[in-house]
Amino acid sequence: MIKKLIIFLIVFLFVTKANATIYIVDNYLFTTSIKKIKKNRDKVIDEIKKKSLDDFIKFVTIPSDFNNLTKIKNYQEYFKLFIVKNEYKKNNSYELICKIEFDKSKIDSFFKKENIKYINYKSNPILTILINKKNDKLEIWSTDNFDSYLGNKFNNLLNTFPLNGDLTDIKLLNDINPKSYQIARLDKITGNYGVRDFIFVLFDYDKLDKKENVFVQSQFNELKTSNKFGVDNFNQEEISNFFIKLLNILNNSWKEIQILAPQKKTIISFDYPLKKLSDYIRVKNVLTKNKKVLSLEDAAITNQMYSARILFSGSIEQLKEYLFDAGFLFKRNGNKFYLTKK
Repeated sequence: MIKKLIIFLIVFLFVTKANATIYIVDNYLFTTSIKKIKKNRDKVIDEIKKKSLDDFIKFVTIPSDFNNLTKIKNYQEYFKLFIVKNEYKKNNSYELICKIEFDKSKIDSFFKKENIKYINYKSNPILTILINKKNDKLEIWSTDNFDSYLGNKFNNLLNTFPLNGDLTDIKLLNDINPKSYQIARLDKITGNYGVRDFIFVLFDYDKLDKKENVFVQSQFNELKTSNKFGVDNFNQEEISNFFIKLLNILNNSWKEIQILAPQKKTIISFDYPLKKLSDYIRVKNVLTKNKKVLSLEDAAITNQMYSARILFSGSIEQLKEYLFDAGFLFKRNGNKFYLTKK
C-alpha cells in the first residue's frame, strides 16, 4: 500500500512537472572567458541566447531532423523570459547561470513551418535499475548515487526514479542469475512499481574485458533495446562521463520511439451495469482521471446499463491493471468488454 502511494505521488508530480516546465530551463550554464565578458557583456548575452535556443531545439527533436532544420535568425523573438541569476569567476573562465522561458507559440510555429515533429513533454515515470556486479553478486545502487549521476540533469526528457531497495526488490533481484543477467526478465520488478518502462544498467566489476563491462537495457513503449559499453575505471569521473553519454543516447532513443513508433492506441467499447446514478458518476470519474484515457464517449445510458467507448494510449492489460486497483474488473467476451465492481 505504501509503495502504491509512493508511485502515485511520483506519477502525479512527474506529470505536473512535465506539463508545466518543458519550455522553462532553469540554471542554464554558459561558460565564457573573463576577457570577453569585460570587453562586451551584451555580446556574451546574445551568445547565450543563441546557444540556449539551439540547445532547446536539439533537446526536443531527433538528431536527423535537427541537422536539417533552417537556422533561426530572429532568435530574440523566441524568448518570453531571460534572467541572469548568478555569475562568477571560475579559475580562468567566467560562468553565468540563467533562467530561460521559451515562447511556446513561436516554437510551435517554427516546427510547423519546417514540417518537423518534436517532443514537447517529458516521459511517464521510468524505473531505473542501477546494479553493481561483484564476485558474482548483484548489488543495488543507493539513492544518493542515483541522484548524483541522474537526478535533475539538464536536457533530460526522461523522468527516471530509482529502486527503493526494500526486501521485495532484493528478493526479485536475487532471482536474476548473475551469469546471465543479459537475458533477465525485469517485468516482475517493474510490475512491483506499477510501471512498464525501465532502464537497467549493470556495472560488471568481474568482467576482464573493459570494452564491454557495462550492460544497458531499456524499454520504452514496449520496445526493448540492449547495448554494451566500456568504462576504463569505475571511479566518479568515469561514471559521470558515462552517464552523460548514456543519457544523450537514451533521450534520443526515447524521442525517436515517441515520434516514429508512438505508443499504440486502443479503442474499447464496454458495458457497465448500473444500480443507481452514483455508479455512473463513479466509473466516469475513475476513467477520466487516467491520463492514458485520451477520450471517453458515452454510447448509451439507461437506469440499468452504461455503455461507452474509450480511446486508450496503451495496452488492454494496462487498462485492466488500472481499473483493478480502482476496484473494478474488466472482462472480455468476444469483441465485447464488460466492467463490473470487484
